Amino acid sequence: MIAGALMGMVFVTHMALLLVFRPPNALREKAAESKVSNLITYAGLVAFLAWNILAIGLALAIHATLPSTALSISFAPSPVYLFVLAFITMLMLIPALILLRDSKRHLVGEAMVLIGVYGFLLPNLVIAIQNS
Repeated sequence: MIAGALMGMVFVTHMALLLVFRPPNALREKAAESKVSNLITYAGLVAFLAWNILAIGLALAIHATLPSTALSISFAPSPVYLFVLAFITMLMLIPALILLRDSKRHLVGEAMVLIGVYGFLLPNLVIAIQNS
């Protein structure tokens, strides 16, 4: 859950900054006529919890794919897991880049953080927990 909390904090902070400084036109129009702040608050809470749940599921996947020789912390303890995670991230990133053309740098940055946290940090956390 450490990796999920870290990813959730980065994502929710990034989402909040984008909604404050560059809100979508549809959201800007609805903000004048209804209470959008509750929706944004709930979306942030759900996103934070979803990143934690995803981290738990990925930790189980790491545990299943981790080779028995990976007993020490290294750069990429489970190359198979890292490859699958990078592939799935790219599959999700391509349609997002097509749909959200004005936020390309933000999407690529979030994808890099996702691969860093879930691809490198989380496997090493699983190894550290197994060794303790």
